[in-house]
Amino acid sequence: MPMLLGQVPRENIASRIYRSVKTELMTGRLRPGETITLRSLTEELGVSQTPVREALLQLASEKVLTVSPGRSLSVPVLTEAQLTELRDIRLELECLATRRAVPGVDAAARRRLAAIHEGLAAARRAEDREGVLRGNLDFHFTLYAASGMPHLVAMIENLWVQTAAYLSFLYVPPFPSLPGPHPHSGVLEALEKNDAAAAVRHVRRDILDHGELLMASLRRGGLI
Repeated sequence: MPMLLGQVPRENIASRIYRSVKTELMTGRLRPGETITLRSLTEELGVSQTPVREALLQLASEKVLTVSPGRSLSVPVLTEAQLTELRDIRLELECLATRRAVPGVDAAARRRLAAIHEGLAAARRAEDREGVLRGNLDFHFTLYAASGMPHLVAMIENLWVQTAAYLSFLYVPPFPSLPGPHPHSGVLEALEKNDAAAAVRHVRRDILDHGELLMASLRRGGLI
């Protein structure tokens, strides 16, 4: 699948490749079990093998990619138990990030979050999977950045990137939806009121309810 990287500047090229592969995973462009070879990525990006190898080995060390026979790397295939474990860890960390973020979300940040959610809603109506996943990513990490806890945010990102490839199986037309208002709407309302407890409840619902939709979709497809 073509990468989104385009022409990569020479400076910090390994870190740019690293970030780009992570973005591919977090927006559903790479699927579980899909192979990424050093040769194919090198040819696609038009760069030398050294920075590509550095980026891929870093991702493998973080369990974002797994080393396959023949030294190629692939997107991990997870069991139901592993997906559940990662979801449960996400719940703890993301609720903490939300609670710490609420006091730091000013009016400008609220407007930014509202605009992101409007874009996500438009992508849902258009059944644009990548737009939905990118909007969801932007919403959550814009919120969590306000926590002022960069190490916590990095831990959350690592959990997301390990499971996000599975979301490509959830957002297949017709897109599923939760009953009632989207949890992000509840988060925005809670931020207006500076109500950290309410914001945490809505983030928790977002993770749990969308997680149940995902697991049901994976079971129907025989993927777990």
